[in-house]
Amino acid sequence: MGEFKTAHQGWLTLTPPPVSGFGSVAHQEIVVKQLFEQVYPHGVSTGPFKIGRFSMADELPKLFKEANVLYWASSLLQLTYDFIDCRLTSSCPPPFAIPRVRFVEAGLALAFVQGPAVASKPASKTCPIRACYLLEELIVGGDDVFLKFIHNMDANPLLDELDYGYDLAVFFSFTQHVQYVKTSGLAFISDYQGVGGQDIFGDGNIEVAVTMFEAQHICNDYCEWAGLEKYRSQDETVKAQDS
Repeated sequence: MGEFKTAHQGWLTLTPPPVSGFGSVAHQEIVVKQLFEQVYPHGVSTGPFKIGRFSMADELPKLFKEANVLYWASSLLQLTYDFIDCRLTSSCPPPFAIPRVRFVEAGLALAFVQGPAVASKPASKTCPIRACYLLEELIVGGDDVFLKFIHNMDANPLLDELDYGYDLAVFFSFTQHVQYVKTSGLAFISDYQGVGGQDIFGDGNIEVAVTMFEAQHICNDYCEWAGLEKYRSQDETVKAQDS
């Protein structure tokens, strides 16, 4: 969503706990995120800055939007696996393994004022919410093993063929193709990033990449196995025009 967030270590305990999923284990280690804005000295827009917090009226809808994007991205990924599973039952199995990945589980946490809420200004509405946070499942490993598989402005693997995680990046490129087709060119997940040795990854997306998908995407073995339409890339279009 393009918003800056601070990230802090935290632990989650829900009462009563859900049967499974996020918060089903007491004292679950999580990441607590909060939005911030970069505050620069007057007349300066680069260099050192201070962390400024949004008003609750601004921060709450922004975080709700972040959570909804993660929800819809998870739905798009599930749509992809529904397509893959259907393909597996109706055609020959592929000569390669199908990776099974998922997004981090997450949720919003709201901290409420204890006692009567007090308006910040005369005649203004009172708000019982004191703070809001985006809680996310912790991806173990840290920066040393965190990978960016596909850039948010390109529809092809960011990694080189010999790089660790390249095969997974190719699969993610295929999932974009499926999502693009199944939503009639309206949406796909971009900016795939996470830990290559695990089955979870973080969030990230940008809408302008959708308009360039057919020109940028290069089909791979997954696309061919799935019977997806092959788009002519920008390079192929230029070569065809030159010939």
